[in-house]
Amino acid sequence: MLTNQRYEKIMDYLNANTMASVSELVEITSSSAPTIRRDLTYLEEKGMLERIHGGATVSQIEREEDYGEKSVRNLSKKIKIAQKAAGLIEDGDIIFIDAGTTTYEMVPFISQHNLTIVTNGITLIEQLVRNGHQVYVLGGRIKPVTKAVVGPEVIDKISRLSFDKCFIGANAADVMHGLSTPEEEEAYIKSRAIRQSRNAYALVDSTKFNRTAFIRFADIEDASIITDDVHHPFVEKIKSRTEIYGGEK
Repeated sequence: MLTNQRYEKIMDYLNANTMASVSELVEITSSSAPTIRRDLTYLEEKGMLERIHGGATVSQIEREEDYGEKSVRNLSKKIKIAQKAAGLIEDGDIIFIDAGTTTYEMVPFISQHNLTIVTNGITLIEQLVRNGHQVYVLGGRIKPVTKAVVGPEVIDKISRLSFDKCFIGANAADVMHGLSTPEEEEAYIKSRAIRQSRNAYALVDSTKFNRTAFIRFADIEDASIITDDVHHPFVEKIKSRTEIYGGEK
């Protein structure tokens, strides 16, 4: 089992059970005790759990949806979605890639040529540049929790740009409330990027269906949906309203 897959299994188990012993985590991950202890140390350093004698707990941790926590949750779903999203890019495209943990997973799959990539996600920059792409970073204030660049400077700049395609993350998707996110500044950026794009794609894994967050940034009709489960009942409800793409198996 890959390291990130172990992290995901550990956090899923802890979120479901509040507490776990090392031996329980060894069993569910088919890993050794020393490996699990190293994993727990790493995840504790990221603020995602608290080590206790013989195991770990999340009961005393204030649950905050920061980047580190989100990056290991539902990782296999995110990778499927990201691979499909990257496959929609064409040579010569000018694209916007939103800050986020699912959009981050697109980067290894982007192999097209002569791309112009604009982003407000600081975690995406290094690998995109290393892979030889022309990258523009929107300037502003960095949000430590989500690793996104936000602020009026970002809104002003993105309002003066045009994109062939944009790839946007969403915290929630609902039939009535549309696509939403908890934070106002990021909602403005997502909304504006969609408006400035010829084709807009929202990357939404199935755990976010039938949920709402504080700020709606788009209606269902405003973006095509790329997801991991095209047979989900939610997809059946919206497929007449927008285009649906399924992540690779």
